[in-house]
Amino acid sequence: MPLYKVVLLSFAAMITMVNPLAVVPSFVALTHDASVRTRRAVALVAGLACMAVLTLFLLAGNYVFHIFGITVPAFQIMGGVIFLTNALRTLVDDDRRAFNVGGEKQMADSDVHKAEMDPSSVAIVPLAVPMLSGPGAITSVMVLVNLYPGIEQKLAVIVAIVAVGITSWAVLLAAVPLSQVIGDRGRAVFAKIMALLLGAIGIQFIINGLKPVLVEIMRAG
Repeated sequence: MPLYKVVLLSFAAMITMVNPLAVVPSFVALTHDASVRTRRAVALVAGLACMAVLTLFLLAGNYVFHIFGITVPAFQIMGGVIFLTNALRTLVDDDRRAFNVGGEKQMADSDVHKAEMDPSSVAIVPLAVPMLSGPGAITSVMVLVNLYPGIEQKLAVIVAIVAVGITSWAVLLAAVPLSQVIGDRGRAVFAKIMALLLGAIGIQFIINGLKPVLVEIMRAG
């Protein structure tokens, strides 16, 4: 098969599993208190980390899974726990703005100057892993390892991985104009709604991970 076809087929397989559009709500929920500059940094680090993780599993994924005995359901369950934890953290966040003598809320320093976060704090976990490069994406890479064992073919798959990372970065950047349009109050409400969706995604991941485990237990019984 020509290498350009390997790139196209690999890109199509991985971008479907990575699905960066589905990560946009989570991106907004996890970075709702961050500045636009920090959001851009988070998007960049998440895209790069996604590329690094998928490339790592392409080159050594089978060895890692075999050595540590890791299964895809284990990735799903852990990913669900991370999603749910971050969603609960956003939902139960206290309103720390002060009140003046008249009882009306006044703007606090944190509302004027958004606290900067380390981009790697949420960009790598959970955005890059397991949201972008999650069980489905890693499984896709594992399939590609067996489909294209040649060195040149693996290089073509790496090109497709780079394209997936760039696409993911561009999609996450699109969340920044959205946050600017809806404003501070709208962003706060939107973040809470997105946190609800993020929690639901986390629970669904846990359910998906538990299904094959329960089936194996029932078969063993």
